[in-house]
Amino acid sequence: MNKRYLLTFFSVLAVAGATTVRADSYKIDPVHSMILFKIGHLGVGNIYGRFDSFAGDFTFDQNDPTKNTVNVEIKTDSVDTNAPARDKDIKSPDFFNAAQFPTATFKGNSFKKIDDKTYEVTGDFTLRGVTKPLTLKVNLIGTGKGPKGETRAGAEATATLKRSDYDVKAFLPAVSDQVDLIIAVEGIKQ
Repeated sequence: MNKRYLLTFFSVLAVAGATTVRADSYKIDPVHSMILFKIGHLGVGNIYGRFDSFAGDFTFDQNDPTKNTVNVEIKTDSVDTNAPARDKDIKSPDFFNAAQFPTATFKGNSFKKIDDKTYEVTGDFTLRGVTKPLTLKVNLIGTGKGPKGETRAGAEATATLKRSDYDVKAFLPAVSDQVDLIIAVEGIKQ
């Protein structure tokens, strides 16, 4: 093999390696992220709440959605609706049964690109030991550098589910079956 051929071969490999795009992995920053929910009350108002303890990660490749992943774990006893008595009820066996089911999880397994900033992410959502498919509408917010020079990426997702699908049927229909979710996530590139 002559030197010119060998040099050309390695040059092609170097260019191919440089243009190969790999998915970036991120760890969710809980300080700059939030999981919120809204549920109807008596047909006259809405109750809002959040989860104070959750963790997760995601992998994102804008050019190849088949490489994308998302995993989130929520501590069910971290629910906060700004009413301690109501929070105690929500943690009870009538609702989350947080003692028996301390976590709720979402594992995204299908990513459909709608446009450069919008995806539909379908995955398995597990609550109270019941797993059902759930689709999130995800809007990419952007990427940038954090205060320590780290790369960050942010997105906001929305979804709607029926709590009765997860065997959470207490006080139906006074407390609505439909639950709206908003998940605002900022991740730190690993």
